[in-house]
Amino acid sequence: VSSISAHIDNVAKKEKGAPAFLPDLTRQTSEQIVAKWASATKIMPEYKKYHNQIVVADEWMIHTRLRRLMTDLDKYFQGSKESKDKYQQRKFYEEQLKNLIAKAYNCDAKEAAKKRDIAASINIYNTFCSLWSKMVWRRPLLTLAVELYGKYGEADDIMSSFGTTCYLAQNCITAKRIAFNFILAAAHRSTMEAEAKENGKKTTKKEAKIDGSKMTYPEARERIYEMMEIYLDQHKEYAIKSSVLEPTKYCYEKMGQTHNRDSNDVHGYNYPAAILLSALHVQLPMIPMMGDTWPDQGFLDVWDVKGDIDKLWDLFKKPINFGRAYTGMRKDLEKLKLKGFPKSGTFKTIGSAKTPKNIANIAVDPDAKYKDVRKHIGENYIKKFAYFFSKDFFLKKCFEVLNQESLPEYYGFRSVFQRAFDEYKKDRKEIKEEKVLEWLYDEYFIEIQIDRVWELFTFLGVTKDSKRVRIIPKLGTTIQDWCKAAGVSDAKLADKLVEDGYDDLEWMLSKATHKDVVEMCEECTIGKLDQELLLDVWIEWKDQLKEKMQNDEKKGKINKTEKKGIPIPPVAKEPTKKPPSATPVQFKVNMPIKKKRIMKRVKEGAKK
Repeated sequence: VSSISAHIDNVAKKEKGAPAFLPDLTRQTSEQIVAKWASATKIMPEYKKYHNQIVVADEWMIHTRLRRLMTDLDKYFQGSKESKDKYQQRKFYEEQLKNLIAKAYNCDAKEAAKKRDIAASINIYNTFCSLWSKMVWRRPLLTLAVELYGKYGEADDIMSSFGTTCYLAQNCITAKRIAFNFILAAAHRSTMEAEAKENGKKTTKKEAKIDGSKMTYPEARERIYEMMEIYLDQHKEYAIKSSVLEPTKYCYEKMGQTHNRDSNDVHGYNYPAAILLSALHVQLPMIPMMGDTWPDQGFLDVWDVKGDIDKLWDLFKKPINFGRAYTGMRKDLEKLKLKGFPKSGTFKTIGSAKTPKNIANIAVDPDAKYKDVRKHIGENYIKKFAYFFSKDFFLKKCFEVLNQESLPEYYGFRSVFQRAFDEYKKDRKEIKEEKVLEWLYDEYFIEIQIDRVWELFTFLGVTKDSKRVRIIPKLGTTIQDWCKAAGVSDAKLADKLVEDGYDDLEWMLSKATHKDVVEMCEECTIGKLDQELLLDVWIEWKDQLKEKMQNDEKKGKINKTEKKGIPIPPVAKEPTKKPPSATPVQFKVNMPIKKKRIMKRVKEGAKK
């Protein structure tokens, strides 16, 4: 098993600037398409501003645990055609499969072929043989995975994995690929654990008290990389769930299409995963099936829905709802009014989604006829996914999850991170703190200083340098703030706008339309580049203003009746002589809402 550092370094060394568009798409296999899009690095202009908001380094966004383990297993066959031919043979695969089942059930090879999985209630041997027959180019990898899992896996772990694998393997080809990924990951995990024990590395919860001070910096960094690899895979899964999959499931439920809702994790996953790979060069933990021909079985262009679709996104982007299933948010979701649902399996302005590779290739097609499609993909799918990897969202969540050491895989993070901090501050005499947490938090250990977390993560090679990341500016109050946040080239532009009558930023953000802002730019002869910069900030600040008003409402700073222009009825003065508490009914007439609630509680308390 090779180191994660080696994988990351290999990706970082690749030539930059390769285009993602494939003119000969129909001649490419799914595996070739994935490989080409994973190595392409040129970002389309429509997506560049969202790509620049991502703080995670590009080499980490394309890196996944599954991608690494497939590379590791491929090394078995490099330079040895005889070895690869051996693992292509069905007879050899069947021998290894019987050994795997025999180890799990503690029986001989003859009995192993008859064993049935308890959870899926099907014959394990026949199901795995069926899986092998469908995995054409993956057969050597599957055979090797079964062999390694039988050699290094624990009996209980193998038996529990049969349930998941058998359930998936008896369904469609997409589900079979998920089953292949699952068994591959299980084999790789057991091999890594065996190698760790052989090298004396502690892996259990009890043994995982790692002393980072006794490690060299490269050793400490490698342990951090192991934890970061697991965390980033989980973060990507949560991001795709919150930005596409869970909103889609809710919309399918509202449409009454429960079958499509349940198929969303299988077929619906492939389409956004392919778009992110081609347009943003982000590899999700599960490799998408580019040739999936079932778009109507789980794929919905969810961000083309009408009604309260913006409020739907506002709910799913909250940190508390990150990665959360829509079923746990029903109370808030039922308040929304959604309408105009597109037909399942179709995409805006294109029609039938056909296959994931078709949509993903259109997303990076520079042809002018797809301009509206690229705009739709950028403003919805790319922007929403990238939001979860922005500075304000990603850094705090990532550090706090790892620092809690809530999973066995994260045990020892504090110790190795302290070792990385010791290395970082060697040439920085201005840092006086000895402990990394003292340096990262304020004096009361309440507020974390995100910029310092960013510095350390960049030093480790996990995040981009701050100069390469575009930070969304905070909401301003004047036209001067707007021009400064946009970084326009003309220093006197703000004064010019004020002179021409465009001096009310609040009106521009709350009342003006996109067309109004474009007309303002044309009237004031603002250059095309500055116009785009101003529009970008205007869109971002509109969202921030809306969010601020919603928060103010919750805090009681804005009275809803005043906001709607409804006069507030006068409240009757409280009588000087109060009646006894046993008769609170006398306060019902013209009583303020809050006081009604208090008196209701008093009455209920008296009854009890």
